[in-house]
Amino acid sequence: MDRLDLKVEFEKQVKDADVKIAEAEKNLIQLKEYKTKLLGGLETLELLNSEDNNTNPNEDSADAGAQGTAAGVPTITDVPPVDPPSTDS
Repeated sequence: MDRLDLKVEFEKQVKDADVKIAEAEKNLIQLKEYKTKLLGGLETLELLNSEDNNTNPNEDSADAGAQGTAAGVPTITDVPPVDPPSTDS
């Protein structure tokens, strides 16, 4: 290969690398958004749990769980599954 061929090949590889970097950055953004949603879900669950614990501190623990479900607090089966973002190129 002469110098001109090498230059063309390197330029092609640089373009390919730029495309791969852009795709990786897009995937990184999607994964960070997904993580933020998961952390928000955890925070919501903690808030719901603390509200259940503070509703009636004199209540028997067996009654507290039943009342929490009856009061409209979602159970784990009520929460729809969340699909992770696609990493397909």
